[in-house]
Amino acid sequence: MRALNHIAGILLATVGTVFVLSSVALFYDEDRDVTPGMIGAMFVVMGLLPLGGAFVLLRATVTAPGRACPQCGGREQKPAGVLRRTNNQWLLHLFGWLFAALWGASREKQVRCNRCETLYLTDTRGTRIAGVLLWVILLLVLCGVTVQLFENR
Repeated sequence: MRALNHIAGILLATVGTVFVLSSVALFYDEDRDVTPGMIGAMFVVMGLLPLGGAFVLLRATVTAPGRACPQCGGREQKPAGVLRRTNNQWLLHLFGWLFAALWGASREKQVRCNRCETLYLTDTRGTRIAGVLLWVILLLVLCGVTVQLFENR
């Protein structure tokens, strides 16, 4: 059920982002056939409501506590201080700096247990948020590519 909420939240965030961006673009279009009131209604109903639903569905995922220590089960942790490279040069060259930065930020962080000094990998609130943003941007790009493919036919 938790995975289904996570997937539904990411899809709702993508749909809400598409409608928010399209209503803002439509508002600034000079040759529009729609009144500003209708654009505002589309912005709220089709954009902000799905984004609010995504927030509700993803809140439990983002605020969940990190992984406990595998050795002693303790929850208190501190940064490990070990330098690790989380960026991928192939992603940077193929997809750009935004995708590479979100990929690096969504990777698990190495931490040290306060009780037994064990090093282990865990996800944090920041890595979960970066992962959600990564998927939303990836789905937006895929939607844009799909629209361009069908416009050319």
